[in-house]
Amino acid sequence: MASEPFRISKANLVTLLNAIVGKAFGEFDSANALASSAKNKGRLGNVLEQSVIGYPANPDQRPDLLVDGVPTELKVTGLIASPRSKRGWRAKEPMSITAVSPNEIIGEEFYTSAFWEKAEHLLIIYYLYVRPGKGVKFAQYATFEVKGYDFHVWTELDIERLKNDWTQIRDFVRHALQGDREELLPQLSTLINPELLYLDTAPKYPHSPRFRFKNSFVTAIAASHFGSQGIDSPRITSMGDLDRSLNIMRLRYGGQTIRDIAADMHIPLASNGREAKSLTEMILVRLFSKKAGKVSSIELFSKSSITCCNVTLTTKGKRTEDLKLEPTLDFDDLLDREAAFEDSSLGSLFIDTTIICAVYEEAPGETNRTNNRFLGFKRLWLGELEEDARNLWQDIRNIVFSDKLIDMPVLDSKGNQRIAPKTKMPMSAPNWPKSKDGTLFLRGSGRDASDKTLVINGVRMYRQNIWVKGTWVARQLGSYEYI
Repeated sequence: MASEPFRISKANLVTLLNAIVGKAFGEFDSANALASSAKNKGRLGNVLEQSVIGYPANPDQRPDLLVDGVPTELKVTGLIASPRSKRGWRAKEPMSITAVSPNEIIGEEFYTSAFWEKAEHLLIIYYLYVRPGKGVKFAQYATFEVKGYDFHVWTELDIERLKNDWTQIRDFVRHALQGDREELLPQLSTLINPELLYLDTAPKYPHSPRFRFKNSFVTAIAASHFGSQGIDSPRITSMGDLDRSLNIMRLRYGGQTIRDIAADMHIPLASNGREAKSLTEMILVRLFSKKAGKVSSIELFSKSSITCCNVTLTTKGKRTEDLKLEPTLDFDDLLDREAAFEDSSLGSLFIDTTIICAVYEEAPGETNRTNNRFLGFKRLWLGELEEDARNLWQDIRNIVFSDKLIDMPVLDSKGNQRIAPKTKMPMSAPNWPKSKDGTLFLRGSGRDASDKTLVINGVRMYRQNIWVKGTWVARQLGSYEYI
């Protein structure tokens, strides 16, 4: 039998919550919900339920609370320090909402669905997650500080985007149940996640998938609550809408050179005559907003984990260079022993990220890249590499946790030690997976040897990025039609 939601007035609830903002969970855990296990993931909600609001845990698909008669779901979500973020923090992980229940969802409509019943009215409690220190196995949840709370109010545009995402999932499940259920349902995440703006489904079958808000979406919700706003974008409510906008640009500029496009958009080229490094980003920002800025500052893209890159092909269709993924690796997150791949920043990068690739063709015999011709846009979904990313995540953790990380000399083709031209110092690099080891690999970046500011297990190194082999990118994009 389903439990009844706990009834409480908003005024009373606000009083209870105001009393814990700025306090650590251990200070008000009167029911000792944190005491029974060293691994306390999921228990912070129990502390709120039992020691602050005063009701038992509710595992039902119905919301936890009735606040002034309004069904309200309680969500407790962590913020994590991230110097690589312009805000200095990001959401710790995606936000799980409710199960994708095939036999139920096929008969539902969005506004009366189990998903929307849970998501329509959210009470989000934000806390600061602090990773375990060196030599400490598990995070100290009792010390985590409550940073604030939010009776979240959806914008009409966000509701429309959520509705379109949910509908695509519902329609796929309907299709799967009408056909070969055992063959089609396991493809839910693989086939549908690339088409979603705010949602993903995880984990993959045979595990029972759940509706989740993308990590980037949770970060944007928190940013809005704490006063940070992005650049508004046009009324795009689905990935299909985005594709149509990109197609309009391709029809207008396809076949033109970078120089011609920049002139038409009044975008200045670099003073040395080569195109600005961020030209593709400038073009996309101009396409979706009249304001200058970065793609990450556009509200739609920041919420949807959409980024962009230049892909330059030779006249034979070969990719000219490997693809560097941003941001640099967050090793504190990567090496958190409690983390699961699906909830990690590396996992979110590959489960959720869509890259809009602006494809250019090299001009034969030209060294000036402003003469490269624009061919169009293709969408690259990094989820195609999820298993490679999972293996990379595990390989890195194994190297560090087994104390096998070493600084290796960099040799030339004859096996001789290479010397850095600028510093005249012997070149070296950690023994992370290299390009010869697979499609994904690590490579450091920095000005010179003095810029090796990252230290792991005593090994100094440059900041590290994940790279994707250019051959894989060219092959993958070659299988897609232009948008």
